[in-house]
Amino acid sequence: MVKVEDKFYVQSVNRTLEIIQKISEANTHGLSITEISKAIDLPVSTVYRLIQNLLAWNYVYEKEDGHYTLGLRLLELGSIVQQNVQVRNIAKKYMEELNRITKETIYMAVLDEKANNLIYVEKLDSKRNVNLVAGVGTRNYIHSTANGKCVVSAFSDEKIIQILSKTGMPKLTDHTITDVNKFLEEVHKVREQGYAVDDLENESSVRCVAAPIYDYRNSVVASISISGVSTYIDHGKMFGEYKDLVIEAAENISKELGYKKLN
Repeated sequence: MVKVEDKFYVQSVNRTLEIIQKISEANTHGLSITEISKAIDLPVSTVYRLIQNLLAWNYVYEKEDGHYTLGLRLLELGSIVQQNVQVRNIAKKYMEELNRITKETIYMAVLDEKANNLIYVEKLDSKRNVNLVAGVGTRNYIHSTANGKCVVSAFSDEKIIQILSKTGMPKLTDHTITDVNKFLEEVHKVREQGYAVDDLENESSVRCVAAPIYDYRNSVVASISISGVSTYIDHGKMFGEYKDLVIEAAENISKELGYKKLN
């Protein structure tokens, strides 16, 4: 069992994870309720209750012989992790180059389709005396960020509207887009031009230019961006040099992921 500090210890969570671990060690054969009970020294009734929750989430699967194996949901999660790791590994050298050339903060972000928000999965800090607040693991809105506009750019307008209806479009600065149709116009620009901007829309002093990253299925799997304070990033840089640099980086990453642009 993995040790957890007492102040963070949640018994039911740890027991559930221990069950998953024991089932994984049994490979395709699986384990019965009784076998799991003995393996983790818990009453059969307790194991049964926890198993029912895992079944509901599709984290385990009950075979015809009553043995339990790992469920397909774990396969899905594993694929997501593998994909994110792959994208991050490929993107790193391009992010480092952007960071070196621009001296600005470089982000890579992905969409959490369950929570309908953006997650930053990689960050290279600015080489200037500036530190942007958002770090790896930080979540952000889709409607107020350049990365957000990029990661939903392959979705239909209808799906984007559904997402925004769930999250809302709060006004974060005087420049935040709070109208659905205006946001869709920005997404259409991403599809046509290959990049998006955040012109003081998420934070009142920060500008950002981003481009979508595609994989071999021609699906948007992430986005990469150049972000910095407006003191250093004016419109000339954002719509000129930085836009060209981030598009080129995203295209190179996409090619390494097997993307082939459709004519």
